[in-house]
Amino acid sequence: MTLYYAVMAAAIVGVAVGAGAVTALTAQPVPKAYIVTEVDVTGNMDVFLKDYAAHVQATVDPFGGRYLVRGGRNIGIEGDPPKGRIDISVFDSFEKARAWRDSPEYKKIAMVREREATSRMYIVEGLPNP
Repeated sequence: MTLYYAVMAAAIVGVAVGAGAVTALTAQPVPKAYIVTEVDVTGNMDVFLKDYAAHVQATVDPFGGRYLVRGGRNIGIEGDPPKGRIDISVFDSFEKARAWRDSPEYKKIAMVREREATSRMYIVEGLPNP
């Protein structure tokens, strides 16, 4: 009788471990999303820095975003040359990146960027992490 219970317990543990392994193997990781912004400040640089650049990080933080590139040198290799400033930020998902861009907090300061600069911004979904 004791052997019977030992075999049953081993079978139950085996099924539980196997189910956990299958779940882990079939879970699809969510790819990161990157927001790429090209900016050419055509208006007042002091206003752009004071009223936009100084506040944008505070709008990114609540959405789990962080900057990978924020300004710095750039050079065009092919095609049209890039704008004077390039920013690249990363978010945990495409949805979080989109939520940041559509947030009231960001929209409040985005009007400064739109007024003081010409720019292009887009969201790119990255590759899934293995």
